[in-house]
Amino acid sequence: MEAIVIKNHQVISNNLPKEFKFENKKLTIPSKTIYHEPIKITLLEDNHDELEIVIGESSEIKIILEVTDDTMTQSDYKIKLTAAKNAKVKYLLVAALKSTKATLNHEFIALEDTNLELLAGLVSNVLTAKLDVAVAGKGASVNIKAIAVSSDEHDQNIDVYMKHQAPNTFGDMTNIGIANKKGRVILNGVEKIEKGMKNSNVYQTLKGIITSNEAVIEVNPILLIDEYDIKAGHAATVGKLEEESLYYLMSRGLSKIDAEKLIINGFLQPVINEIDDEELKERFVELVNSRI
Repeated sequence: MEAIVIKNHQVISNNLPKEFKFENKKLTIPSKTIYHEPIKITLLEDNHDELEIVIGESSEIKIILEVTDDTMTQSDYKIKLTAAKNAKVKYLLVAALKSTKATLNHEFIALEDTNLELLAGLVSNVLTAKLDVAVAGKGASVNIKAIAVSSDEHDQNIDVYMKHQAPNTFGDMTNIGIANKKGRVILNGVEKIEKGMKNSNVYQTLKGIITSNEAVIEVNPILLIDEYDIKAGHAATVGKLEEESLYYLMSRGLSKIDAEKLIINGFLQPVINEIDDEELKERFVELVNSRI
């Protein structure tokens, strides 16, 4: 797998394709690049770092970004991805930060006729993440699924904000929070359609799953619509795992904990299935299961 590893603000490993350009914290992928193998970017122990990714017109690519830090310090990340006209991008973000206080600000810009599929697996200790998506070009389509898992006294606050700034756009967000023990997850999902952005479709689903009486989950779905000629819908639920599903699995010989892990891993499959790096996939699944 082609990859670049950045540690303490320095590139320590880089085997990206030669046509890709990385300099001054900016990765540029040329126009009309059709790349079938995923590109992996790792930000390793960079407490305060910035990264910009620019994907050229009519390119097709999959990118995996891993942000990881085992130090118990504060950290702050600013990341921006721009997908140019007619680009098709699948983008997976995995954030596993042990920081006492971490901030992750990630901006996405989808230009004309772009197809952007975003997935985020968030398993940090104390994290405030802001995923800001600008659907800025006519005909652009964005699907985003963000999943946060907290346990012990982990506290994750996830804001997903999608604004439609062009007509004939599509946006669908699904945000899932899972909290165990004294874990806390707050999910804010906001979609805004500005005036004049006709024929835009927006949908959002927020779901909270609690596996402990002391866990806390808040879900806040918000639609801000300044245009009439659109389609929109949203839904939000918070609750424990279905007793019938748990009972069925336990009747087949599983313990309650194993049954809960199996069901929750089912919710995580959209993210897990997209992790092509087997070592990263194993670490992610192990970390999630340790929190359930």
